[in-house]
Amino acid sequence: MKIKVLAALGAVAALSGCQTSNQSDYMQIGYGPSFDVAHAQCEMQKGSADQGYIAIGSPGFVAGAGIGNALGNLAAEDQYMKNCLIINGGKRSPHGQGAAAVAAVASGAPPTPYGIQRAPGSWINTALLDWKDANDECVAGDKAACATRANLGAKLRAAGINPSSV
Repeated sequence: MKIKVLAALGAVAALSGCQTSNQSDYMQIGYGPSFDVAHAQCEMQKGSADQGYIAIGSPGFVAGAGIGNALGNLAAEDQYMKNCLIINGGKRSPHGQGAAAVAAVASGAPPTPYGIQRAPGSWINTALLDWKDANDECVAGDKAACATRANLGAKLRAAGINPSSV
């Protein structure tokens, strides 16, 4: 009996060691709250993804159900963190590049505009902000900004968005 308990504890310890820190796996790529604020908000709310369980039977069955529930909750929390951070302008960094991505964000490097690191649809937010800046400069008399505004306006209209000054 003690061997089974030790084997189960060893399996749980091995699986727990596979977890990675959400802080080092994500980088901010879009507009939204700072990564630290978004991460803290998501971290506080991830427990809402947990499910309870009821198990009646032998002690081995109840223990197995508890371990299975704990592993399922870990998977649900990880998925919740992923979705929450994406909504707040973050993205999981490529494998092995988490520390470099966090360092780049910490150094104040701006998000890559229109690059492959953009979340689906986030280029629209960036384009709208850039269009507004170009519009303000164009109104002030900058001819290059007028060309940029026209180019961005065409891309936005092709996506079904009609930018206009307010």
